[in-house]
Amino acid sequence: MKTAAYRKSFTVFLSLLMLFALDARSLDEYSTQANSLIQSQDWIALEALMNQGIKEYPDKEWMPATLNQSLRNQKRYDEALKQAREMRKKWPDSERSARTLGWALTAAAGEEYRNQNYERCLALATEARKLDDSESAYVWMGNGLRKLEKYGEAVDIQEEGLRKYPKNPWLRPNLAATYASWGKKEEEAGNLKRAAELYEKAFALDSDQDYILFRLASAKRSMGKFDEAIALFRAGIERFPDSDMFERALGYTHLLQLRSKLETGSVAEIEGLAEQSLQMARSRKDYESAEYYIKVIGEAYIKTGNAEQLRSSLLSLEKSLSDPTALWDYYGHQLYVLHRRKGPVPPEAKKEALLYRRKAMSAYETKHSGRPTVRNLELPLRQTFVVWAMFDGDYMTHTGFAKYCYDFSRVDDTGSPLRPGGKRMNASDYLMFGEPVYSMTRGTVTMVKSDAPDNTGGEYGYEGNTVVVRTPEGHYAFYTHFKQNSIAVKEGQEVSVGTILGKAGNSGMSSEPHLHVCMYDQNWVSLPFLFRSVKVKEGNRMFDTTEPLKENWVIYPRGP
Repeated sequence: MKTAAYRKSFTVFLSLLMLFALDARSLDEYSTQANSLIQSQDWIALEALMNQGIKEYPDKEWMPATLNQSLRNQKRYDEALKQAREMRKKWPDSERSARTLGWALTAAAGEEYRNQNYERCLALATEARKLDDSESAYVWMGNGLRKLEKYGEAVDIQEEGLRKYPKNPWLRPNLAATYASWGKKEEEAGNLKRAAELYEKAFALDSDQDYILFRLASAKRSMGKFDEAIALFRAGIERFPDSDMFERALGYTHLLQLRSKLETGSVAEIEGLAEQSLQMARSRKDYESAEYYIKVIGEAYIKTGNAEQLRSSLLSLEKSLSDPTALWDYYGHQLYVLHRRKGPVPPEAKKEALLYRRKAMSAYETKHSGRPTVRNLELPLRQTFVVWAMFDGDYMTHTGFAKYCYDFSRVDDTGSPLRPGGKRMNASDYLMFGEPVYSMTRGTVTMVKSDAPDNTGGEYGYEGNTVVVRTPEGHYAFYTHFKQNSIAVKEGQEVSVGTILGKAGNSGMSSEPHLHVCMYDQNWVSLPFLFRSVKVKEGNRMFDTTEPLKENWVIYPRGP
């Protein structure tokens, strides 16, 4: 590095030495050598040559103009701007001095833009436009206005510039970027129709930008115009085959389209969407790329109660997917939910659902041997409670990928979950309803849902009120069935062991108030976990354990 720097310095020194050693040159000689240095882009030597020439020919305007060119190309923008202003003072009515100052202003404006000094960029570009109305002045004025979110003014300037300089390579894509940024702001404000109009203008100007087409399609989707959104996402897949964002968005749009029809669509319409998604899923090679289409199938047939079509459709994908493990788990879960929504699950359906979910977890654990066991956790409850469901039990939410989950509910000294006089008719009949739930770990809250109603009379919903905490080790502690609007933490909040997360309730798939708790890995497959030593009552026997808890054990927390 030092040798290279020395050689460069020595070369410059020789160039300067030769320049200053010569007697005064003629103007033609200065011009010829200046052109040669410009061709070779030797800006340092050009600077030296022009400084010498200005001393000998102070009234030759082309020399300070050429000096300014050398300064700009060395990225010495402040010096170039100062020198150009001095030149303009000397030749106030000259077109060349105006043009030189304009170039210096726009070069400096560009540098201020790159440094995110957008007000300064706009001021310099505005001065340049007033001075010589150059292409670059329109470019940097428009860019500065866009970054300052003065979108209407930016559009006016850029459109004017494009009319004057239709061959400029930057004005058209920059105008497209302004329309796109404006559209994004309108979309964030909920003005979806206006956002879509702006995205359409942006894409008409610059159809080579994948993000513009993506934002247009997303806006259409947010407006509920699913057919238009699907067509645009498909166009994105064809036009931008190297971009992966359109493929996932297309599947998600199909899922949202189905969900928009679940309450108002006919059985034929809903099942038609499922059949369409089945064809899409069959063309995908892995579960991740087919996931949203698989969810369309599952949710559609749960709504229509068509167990045979659910079975035939999902299981037909076993051979087309490179790894059907996640498909098995999803099918088992959806089959159970479909029957449970009708009433008690028939034994054969439950047996089949458990079979597929356990098959999935067995395959996953075989492929991911050596998964950790999370140890020494604190209990999430402080009052005496009973274990209603244990690891890998016959409850559907405790098998498959949810194998390592518990259900807990508070009980009194006699083992009853009911308050005095409670008759199992209302959530408030249970001691567990409103019981504080504490964090088992420290970490960051990554998800909160708190608005689901609490069930009563033995009924239940689908999604419960939930808190998820990401631990420092990258695992996820999952708590659900909270009481509506009782959650006491927010997404992004740091929590410690023992932080109150909320109050236990009866939301989601819960017919009686309880806490469902799991630990998950980064693939959202449950991990085995163990608590610190706890006191247990099993029948008439009392003992301490750190082993996995069993159904019907009564647990006596030791306190914080």
